[in-house]
Amino acid sequence: MPTKLKQSKTRKNTTSITPFDTRKKTSSSSKPKKSDDTEMAQDNCKLTDKEIISDVLSCQKSLIKLYGTALCETSCPELRDLIGDGLNECAQDQFDAFLYMSERNMYPTDNAPSPKINQAKKKFSCCEKQMKN
Repeated sequence: MPTKLKQSKTRKNTTSITPFDTRKKTSSSSKPKKSDDTEMAQDNCKLTDKEIISDVLSCQKSLIKLYGTALCETSCPELRDLIGDGLNECAQDQFDAFLYMSERNMYPTDNAPSPKINQAKKKFSCCEKQMKN
């Protein structure tokens, strides 16, 4: 183990020069020159607004599921409160992301027809009655 520590200390003290290191002057300009690989990687990693917010929305949905599971499996009141707060915050963030997408036509939705709404109300009112019994 001491040998490894000595090696890592030695590595820390060595000076490495990267394409962005200002100590190495490759041209007369003050900005370091980007390598071709770096420029290519940056070009390949450009994400659209829709891709970014879709990822945010997806992550928030996943977090809500995880918080819900954790909340159901926790018996400590203080921890339940903490997890519940996190769940509510994630739910609000998810809704904000949805609204952002909806306002920009990135997440098109249709209004549910009245018969489907009534069917859902009936279904869940039956579930509520069964749970009370």
